[in-house]
Amino acid sequence: MPISRAQPPILIALEESRALPSVFGTTIKLFYSAETNNLVVSWMERAYREDELLDSVVVDSEGYIYGKVGKINIKEDEASLLIYEARPDEKTVVDIEAVKEELLKRFKPTFSAKLQKMPPKEVVAENLRKELGLKSDAPLDDQHYLDCAERVGIQIPYRKASQERKEPKGNVRLQDIRAIGVSTIGTKNSSDVMKIVLLREPKEAAFRRIPVQKTVPFRSTDSIKDRLVIDAKGLALGYLDSVVLFQNTPGIRIYAMKPTDSVSLSWLIKYLDNLGRPDIVEALLKYFRVETGDHVYRMTKSELEGFMQKTKIVFKVPDELLIDRSVKEFVMDIPWGIVAKIGDIIILHKTLAELRSLGY
Repeated sequence: MPISRAQPPILIALEESRALPSVFGTTIKLFYSAETNNLVVSWMERAYREDELLDSVVVDSEGYIYGKVGKINIKEDEASLLIYEARPDEKTVVDIEAVKEELLKRFKPTFSAKLQKMPPKEVVAENLRKELGLKSDAPLDDQHYLDCAERVGIQIPYRKASQERKEPKGNVRLQDIRAIGVSTIGTKNSSDVMKIVLLREPKEAAFRRIPVQKTVPFRSTDSIKDRLVIDAKGLALGYLDSVVLFQNTPGIRIYAMKPTDSVSLSWLIKYLDNLGRPDIVEALLKYFRVETGDHVYRMTKSELEGFMQKTKIVFKVPDELLIDRSVKEFVMDIPWGIVAKIGDIIILHKTLAELRSLGY
């Protein structure tokens, strides 16, 4: 698997600010003491329910992934986390999206549908209900699309689907946990909550018989590209984009993905054709494939708005035509001396707060 806290008697809470988690997280609260007229810092430990920790990635002190949290085990004298390892389990399943695409090609919009400016997916749904003898407002599921495809002679396509099989790996005592970090970062498909349990010992390194790293030698971009980077408290910062050069030392550049809506040009052209708007189709093709000099397949909503502003052609894009696309957003550049460990995951010596205080 390459993935004193003493408080004055009268306290008035002023504000709460999120801080980086310690073993079970830490929340800093600022209080105002009416007796002493001073601000008092109260450190409050963050706690997690079992469901909040489930499937957290467990990372050992060398940066190697030990497994994921499957359950919390509470005994009279000890509490521990039961860890599992995810194993790939590949199955052959029906490619329902490919079936829908074939039906989209098979069913052409009627004159009435064109007048109503009916989206392609609704055209398919209307024809499907007629083919199966369903009411015009009957709900549809995947089985309806399969039944219709068989009726009209479409060969059902299949694809390989990877699922995870959970196998018990071991357990981790609470005293073996160095930190728990929970953060949200952009991935290629969405923004994901990253839950990291960081261990004090090289548990997975020992399991794999990998020696403990006393120093971190320089590495090339290709050898560590796209690895997750976490701070000293287990907070996920992003992914490694490249090895960069500072004045006197190499370093690493960290990125996250920023999700944004985009539109498929071919889908948009098909939609506009169904609306009977060849003038817009011609303008789109000229703008995105001639003037830009590129053979564009997708454009972002902002790019499409730029086209409308320049050409003075305005039209509404149905939500059904929007697809997700992510773009890289750089987080920070870090000198190599701040890199503590490189395993499946890259661990830094410093916390995010310390990095920001240093200007990174």
